Amino acid sequence: MSFEEADSERARAEAMLRQLRAREIVERTYWAENDIPFSLRVKAVETGLWSAEEAIDGLRRIDFVSRHVFVFHHLRLFPDASLRAVLALVRQPQPGDGPEWFADEAALVAVAVRLARAGQHDAALDAIRALSARRGEALRSCAPYLSEAAMARAISELEAWLPEAEPVVAFLVGCDSLPLVPARDRERARGEIVRLRAALEAKEAEDGPRWGFSARKRAAEAFAVAGMFEASEAECRGLDNVDDLLSVAREHPGESRARIARIALERARTSRYLAAALADTVSVCSALADEAIACARGAANPVTAADALLRVAAHLGEPRASALFHESFRRIEPLGDAASDAIEWIADWAADHGSSLTERERVVLGERVAQAMREAEERGATPPVEAAESRLGRLLFGPTHADRIRTDRGFESVLEFAEHHATGDHLTLVMEFARSLKGERRARLARALLQSGDELYDSPAFAELFSAEEQREHLREVLVRRERPADVEILHTLGRATQLATGAPRGVLLPLYLDEVRERGGRVRLRGLFTAASLAEGDHRAALVDEVLAEVETCDHLSEEDRVEAIAAVMPLVPAARAVELAGRVLHAVAEGQIGRTQASHRLMAIPDPVWAALPASRWEPALRWALEEGAEFFDWTSWRQKTLPREVRALLEVHPSSSPACEGEVEVSSSVAEPDAGGARGELSPEQRLRRWASEAASLSEAERTALAPEIDAAVRAILAEPEAKDGVLCDTMASLPGAALRAIWSARARADAWRRTIDISDPALFAYLPSEHYLHAGAVLQLILRLGGASALCDFGRMLVGLRHESAA
Repeated sequence: MSFEEADSERARAEAMLRQLRAREIVERTYWAENDIPFSLRVKAVETGLWSAEEAIDGLRRIDFVSRHVFVFHHLRLFPDASLRAVLALVRQPQPGDGPEWFADEAALVAVAVRLARAGQHDAALDAIRALSARRGEALRSCAPYLSEAAMARAISELEAWLPEAEPVVAFLVGCDSLPLVPARDRERARGEIVRLRAALEAKEAEDGPRWGFSARKRAAEAFAVAGMFEASEAECRGLDNVDDLLSVAREHPGESRARIARIALERARTSRYLAAALADTVSVCSALADEAIACARGAANPVTAADALLRVAAHLGEPRASALFHESFRRIEPLGDAASDAIEWIADWAADHGSSLTERERVVLGERVAQAMREAEERGATPPVEAAESRLGRLLFGPTHADRIRTDRGFESVLEFAEHHATGDHLTLVMEFARSLKGERRARLARALLQSGDELYDSPAFAELFSAEEQREHLREVLVRRERPADVEILHTLGRATQLATGAPRGVLLPLYLDEVRERGGRVRLRGLFTAASLAEGDHRAALVDEVLAEVETCDHLSEEDRVEAIAAVMPLVPAARAVELAGRVLHAVAEGQIGRTQASHRLMAIPDPVWAALPASRWEPALRWALEEGAEFFDWTSWRQKTLPREVRALLEVHPSSSPACEGEVEVSSSVAEPDAGGARGELSPEQRLRRWASEAASLSEAERTALAPEIDAAVRAILAEPEAKDGVLCDTMASLPGAALRAIWSARARADAWRRTIDISDPALFAYLPSEHYLHAGAVLQLILRLGGASALCDFGRMLVGLRHESAA
């Protein structure tokens, strides 16, 4: 029975649990799949551990951006018989892709070309039809492989589609497809491209330029590729960017190339990047070298002039290159430290042209190299790379006994380190050392590395150290580990569920929560324990408080702030005499500045009211003064005024100017002014604003008033759910106050399998947004739905299910 068909709370609960279990399994599988790196996927296919179909099935379960990137870069892995399945993979969304999905045109172009080369012309045309801005590029790339009939059909479809395309898309496709236009129609096509280019430039003049895009450059390149060199030159006269001009010039032959390069040279004279611009111009047209050298010599900055001469020299032959080098050196040497960077450029050049150095140049450059080494030592720079044996010996035995690595006992230590301890860079170092060995030692170290359980396949030494069968077996073991459902952090969700439950259901959930807490360590364990203590009752609570305080004293991985936070949390749970003792520790920590100023007031607020009366002023006054002086803006003054405090404590608080109710009133006024349409009539508000107003007023309304307004609130919720781009943030924030009909509508709309969407963003507002490190990001809202629609027993069943799935994945 589906959720919508359920006619009782128990039936609804069973339907909800089925949906949640299915979602949990899918999500855990997805995150495990998403954790498999590209390099492992590639090796799995190359070694035959995965078939092409298995690789495609895995790609369906990862996020769509990674899926597109993998297809684009590793399309070669897939045989021709699998290309249609690959096309479907990038052309249409896969389950869970959500509204952000888009078809990646670069991947589609690559698939279209492969299909055309494989003779699958109909499928190639399907891929081309799915494209927009890159449709012309795809058609041109596929043209050599398509039959005449297929090509004619593609061009006909393109011509019919082009008038309906957006201007920028029509322009790009027109430029890309120009070489396919028959010679008799090219002037007409040129006129259309020029018209679209002018329209785009006019729009850019109004809206601002598109970063990195020049319509004129694109048109000039298209004309050049199509052999329309005069038209291309005409476009170049309107270009100012040196790189754009040279990019077009490279598509031109002979004299037309020189004419465009000369335009670039004129633009280079005023360029901020003179040296690079001159060198690039010479690389495109060496006939302009004399003019470029003259321009470099005329530069006002001698360092810029020297840099330009060196860069130009790199594109010239001998003896001119050496002459320019010597000239650069003569310009820079008198400048001293002001030209230190330029000296380094010259040193780089000299490394490749040492034979042409003069004696003076050798001396100066030698001094510069020595100075650079001294500076590197002062900065603590990494020393020159040592041999792997020396580095590993220093790591394991220290600098004075590094040579022990060569002894039998030392090598046994290397084996132990490789098998049980080496990770990350240390593992890479061990594999590098293994490559330097021979015979039995190499074989033994290779076996130890395989037994370590670490992933070795990405190392350059992997193929060299292990046989083909060992490589396959290692990859198989890694895949088995990686393909298990992802380990999910359910602690937060279990804690929220336990807080929501009361009575017997809390008694079911609390042990589940505590079992998870006790598997953790440090701050996470401590916070879980004092949270559990606040939820427990009677002797169980007392035992948990004792456990918290014992953890405070014995755990080495806690800061003083962590310890004081735990003490403050359990103070309200202990007898008054013990609370006085604990409060002394909190007050001391605050007075000594061991607690951050943002948290000091919260720790003091946790001290029970009777404890303040039992403490002498000498104990509490230093702490309270420190907190007021350092962090008064973080005090919750409304809550402090509601406490029953001794007259002396209250007097010290009231003296502080921030405690004035007028100050808070000003804040309240400003916040109400900022609320959009805060004073408008109910009917004028948007659905989101109606829900927020309802949430703020619901507690003060009578049952009859809430019943009367329920249809209106239900309509607001359905309006939000019906919006394709709607965010769930307002639904999550107001969940606790919504009526039952609205909650059922939310579950029906958001819990369906076809409504699930994946996320990698911890700020995602989707109701069921899911991250393994956080579980449901909006666990409070999800749990409210389960409790309100399925009852407390459904909350308990959900907790048991999470723990059960966790144990299954660990098995």
